[in-house]
Amino acid sequence: MIEMKRIYYVFTVIAAASIAVSCGDFLERAPGDNMTKEELFSKIETAERYLDNAYVYLPDFQCNTEDLTGRYKLGGATDEIGFQQASGYPASPFDINLGSWNPTQMPMARNWSDFYGCIRRCNMFIENYDLIPEDMSAGGASNRKERLLGEAYGLRGYYYFLLFKQWGGVPILNSVLDPGNVESLNGIKRASAEEIVNQILSDMDEAMLHLPEKHDDANFGRFTSVVAAVVKAQVKLYWASKYWNRDNDTARWEDAAEANREALNMAEKAGYILAPTYTEMFNKAAISSEFIWTKNSEHYECYWWDFYAMPLGYNAYNVDGPLQEIVDDFEVKKLGEIPVLGYNEDNTQIINPKCAELDPSTAPDVADQKPYYDPEHPWEGRDDRFYSCILYNGAMLQGRPIDISANGKDNINIGSIIRTNYFTRKYLDENHNLVTNASWTYRRFAIMRTSELYLNYAEALIEMGGASNLERAKELINTIRRRAKCVIEIPSGLTQEQLRAKVRQERRMELVFENHRFWDVRRWMIAEAVDNKTVHRVAVDADGKITYPVFQKRVFDPARHYLFPIPQTEIDKNRALEQNPGW
Repeated sequence: MIEMKRIYYVFTVIAAASIAVSCGDFLERAPGDNMTKEELFSKIETAERYLDNAYVYLPDFQCNTEDLTGRYKLGGATDEIGFQQASGYPASPFDINLGSWNPTQMPMARNWSDFYGCIRRCNMFIENYDLIPEDMSAGGASNRKERLLGEAYGLRGYYYFLLFKQWGGVPILNSVLDPGNVESLNGIKRASAEEIVNQILSDMDEAMLHLPEKHDDANFGRFTSVVAAVVKAQVKLYWASKYWNRDNDTARWEDAAEANREALNMAEKAGYILAPTYTEMFNKAAISSEFIWTKNSEHYECYWWDFYAMPLGYNAYNVDGPLQEIVDDFEVKKLGEIPVLGYNEDNTQIINPKCAELDPSTAPDVADQKPYYDPEHPWEGRDDRFYSCILYNGAMLQGRPIDISANGKDNINIGSIIRTNYFTRKYLDENHNLVTNASWTYRRFAIMRTSELYLNYAEALIEMGGASNLERAKELINTIRRRAKCVIEIPSGLTQEQLRAKVRQERRMELVFENHRFWDVRRWMIAEAVDNKTVHRVAVDADGKITYPVFQKRVFDPARHYLFPIPQTEIDKNRALEQNPGW
């Protein structure tokens, strides 16, 4: 029995070491590979490194992928990004977009086992907490041990939240199961969605009892009490949203509003305040004042983000890029209006009549005036965030303008792979030379930032209704718009429906490419409209004429696509697991 236990823990620690890529300043490789449970938890240093590996599968620059050859942005499965699959890639957004996924072949299938693996690691730590000695390195007992306990509860709850977003109700496993005991793995049923929500909230409450509000820079990225408060607020927002709240129980919205108000106050009190400018947050290793929690990405993640984001003429791969639809939704700055409302059957733009009006500031004579949105110069005069997030034809990068014209060096196709001809500027290291691989930097991917809390709180207030709530929500949205230097603020007197559209629009622009849109359209139950349509790219001919060809016809089946199918491999292991509807 002792030998079996040793073998079991050898396996556990070896597995930990195999996934222990450094995801931040504080993460190192797992402890040595020949440890019993008693040895592993006999030192706080080895116990801490064991738990550190539970940070590995947090959301990152790309997304949680099948393997290192299949990186992609989650926005590629919604109306943010156009993703084209090349040969040799594993399941990806390409499959979601075409509706060709199923329980045996699907993107993010490994999230089930990866997330439960991290939950298991947290359970192991919690169960053996009493074996860990106090940290005496500072000359006396510190709160290091207790802080790690808070991290274990916080991480466990967060991985349940990630599972909930993808699958809904899932099994709750809060004890370490023996993988050698087949019987212990059979007959485990799914908890209800409400039970999962309550489990997450319970874990966050426990985490908050043991965690500080923030860490020093060396430990930034670890769980904190503020992170736990934000997770609570996010979970309550999801639970109040239409997919999980079909009867629109206003009590849920009230609960979500209060949770987000508390989280925002807690965050700002701890120093997590809006950054002075939008751009400065995303292109450097320094920690922005707005970042509450980050994935501190290792070099390969930053390296590959640049290769997938930059134009082709810079030695990039650019398998994915922003869709024309996300470009269209950035407002005309002078009006605060979306310029393009859709596309005709011939793929010409349906221009917002307000934006088609002449702008008197362009010329004194009416005959010389240009419209607020000029179809011949579609990228001029837009929301400032557009220029921070998207590279377009003519934009300057590394001393030259991007050229996606018919003969331009950035309009390169490989085989049948069609690009959108837009490129992702957000998080891009613009000094990175992709030929020599020189001058690249580490960056931090924001899992949570303060602006999201403003928008979460505003959304909950809007759904509660009432004049005072709507006015407060309007001001929260305008705070974000002022920081983004959107000249036109939202006026008073809008209806609940109008403000709902405004907060969703603001969320789309402010949080673009940050892995929110995919989940937002599902909780709002608008994915059948957003993700079930023809999407477009841009083309520029040799004479400079701009057209908008079809990029892809997207497929979304509301009968089954709101939740992921449980991987068939997991169903085969445990027949007590009930598959999600439609699969």
